[in-house]
Amino acid sequence: MIKGLVRNIVKDIHIEFRSKVIVSLILSFSVIVTVSIGFASGGAIGSPIVHAILLWVIIFFSGMNTSHLFYREVEENTALFNLMYYSPETIFVSKLFVNCIIMIAVAAIVGLLYLFVMDVPVHNPTGFITMMVAGSIALAVCTTIIAAIAALAQARGGLFTILSFPITLPVITVVIKSTTRCFSKEIFSSFSAILFLLAFSTLLGVVSYILFPYIWKEF
Repeated sequence: MIKGLVRNIVKDIHIEFRSKVIVSLILSFSVIVTVSIGFASGGAIGSPIVHAILLWVIIFFSGMNTSHLFYREVEENTALFNLMYYSPETIFVSKLFVNCIIMIAVAAIVGLLYLFVMDVPVHNPTGFITMMVAGSIALAVCTTIIAAIAALAQARGGLFTILSFPITLPVITVVIKSTTRCFSKEIFSSFSAILFLLAFSTLLGVVSYILFPYIWKEF
């Protein structure tokens, strides 16, 4: 199973990097929105909570382009082929791994660009970096199973975002509150927020792992 998982992960990563359209779409959306907010606000935004909300809204909607992870299987009719060589659990873990990489990359690009354009001071760099990574992984876990459901319904974009929002809402709420504290001079510990994100991601990941074979067989 380990060898099959590694092969599937390598295959998915190669496909993602070959798909210049998707990479360009994610990058262009995040860069254009961030730069546009920077120029439109003119540096007038001074509230840490507003910065945190804008940052995670950009990351959230940039990550919504990951619905193609499973939709490609429908378009290219490769679901049956993959099922012949890989178990549904292997496919799910590989897609989740790739989605985590994409979300962390998106968060890193958007985060650095936002801090540079908006000139936001980060008073707790360690907590900020930890929150970006933990929040990105939590969003990836939430959106992976939703991407499979949306692809099965052959509905891209709108349905994926609508289905993802209720599940990702607790994650978004926690990361916004913690990021706000990182932007302020308040001394705090991000341990409770990270613990919540890890527990939430683990629970949802286990449930998704169990349910995914039933979804995949319908492709």
